[in-house]
Amino acid sequence: MFKLSIATVIALAGFAVAQESHQVAMTNNCGSGSPVFLYEANGNPQGPTTIQGQLLGGIAWLTGFAGANCENSGVNCGAVEFTLRNDAPNQNAADFTLEAQPENGNHQFTYPMSYTYIGGGACNGISDNCPSAGDCPDAFTDPTNGTPKQCVGTNAGIQITFC
Repeated sequence: MFKLSIATVIALAGFAVAQESHQVAMTNNCGSGSPVFLYEANGNPQGPTTIQGQLLGGIAWLTGFAGANCENSGVNCGAVEFTLRNDAPNQNAADFTLEAQPENGNHQFTYPMSYTYIGGGACNGISDNCPSAGDCPDAFTDPTNGTPKQCVGTNAGIQITFC
């Protein structure tokens, strides 16, 4: 019979958590601005990268986009919101935010946006598209509407494209 010590079980659990990672890939086809995102554990906007561990409360936008005053967290512009994690039902979720109310971030359509889950087993290839203000049916325009794309998969990443 195989027995594990408590220390071994804890070490193995820590190893499993350390193996969680989520790639955030971003492409800007707009001709100006730089794609950035921030998330709950890191309030400093950054470019494409891989996050070790959970990625909670992510939001991506174009900073420095010509003709728009896109502020931190995509204020005044459209944004893609996402959470990527391995440990809960419906753990991966992404959506567009066009919530124009100041208390909700004053997000508005500024440029076309799309996203696709990459990796993550059953998540791979699930996508959504927001090509124009009038053709973005899944976007949140207030906190009570919108349709996030959710999926269950381990180490899912996201490819976000602007324009």
